[in-house]
Amino acid sequence: MGFVFPARNDATSYGVDPERGAEEVTDDSRKIRRNPLLKEIYLSMYRRLLSELPRDAFPRLLELGSGGGFFKEVAEHAITSDCISVEGIDHVVDAGRIDEAFPASSLDAIVAFNVFHHLPEPIAFLRGATRALRSGGRIVLVEPWFTPLGQWFYRALHHEPYLMDANEWSIVGSGRLAGANSRLATSVFRDSDERFRREFPELTIVKREPIHKWLYLLSGGLRLNTRIPAVVARKLVKLDEQVRFGNHWAAIFGLIVVERR
Repeated sequence: MGFVFPARNDATSYGVDPERGAEEVTDDSRKIRRNPLLKEIYLSMYRRLLSELPRDAFPRLLELGSGGGFFKEVAEHAITSDCISVEGIDHVVDAGRIDEAFPASSLDAIVAFNVFHHLPEPIAFLRGATRALRSGGRIVLVEPWFTPLGQWFYRALHHEPYLMDANEWSIVGSGRLAGANSRLATSVFRDSDERFRREFPELTIVKREPIHKWLYLLSGGLRLNTRIPAVVARKLVKLDEQVRFGNHWAAIFGLIVVERR
């Protein structure tokens, strides 16, 4: 089905200057593509997301916070979106008002990598997504995950803020990427089951799987290109995908699947 989107720019909801935000997205895209290990990590995350969303069962797929990524290159049927207008983004969408952009039950799935913990209104997003998804539709996320050892990547080494109180479903600061709470997904989808059921009675968490150990640190992320050769990068990521031992205590990301009843 087709969608009609109002002309809008929702960057102000995130405290983002549209022009500077577009420059940031372009810069991020360049960094990801020039860093062989980081690019392979993105491809791995995309494969994990899509493994939960077979195209024949979930054809109407929205990617949230597409930014500098390249999800559409591996999922051409996806609708890309962000809070700012930039090349490669199909539609500008405010995640906190997603149901204003998409009619009720019009989406089969919503997917995002490293986006949820930047949302200033995560509760509004989940409620709006509930309305926009059809029955049986899914939200599939890859997010920072606070495992016993993996959490120290975010607490001691990562630059983004975090809130250790599992009841704090909010972010610190503002900005498309500057506003964040690295622990947000862990708090919402793992440590607050009773509250989650109460807040979102139509949603069910069907998977929360710790994945991916410390390769993101080795890649340097968006801040530093460690220049791992592409052939080595592919082998490292493949090994990380195959070896699940230790993920429950050392992983730094989580694969989360939420389904609308």
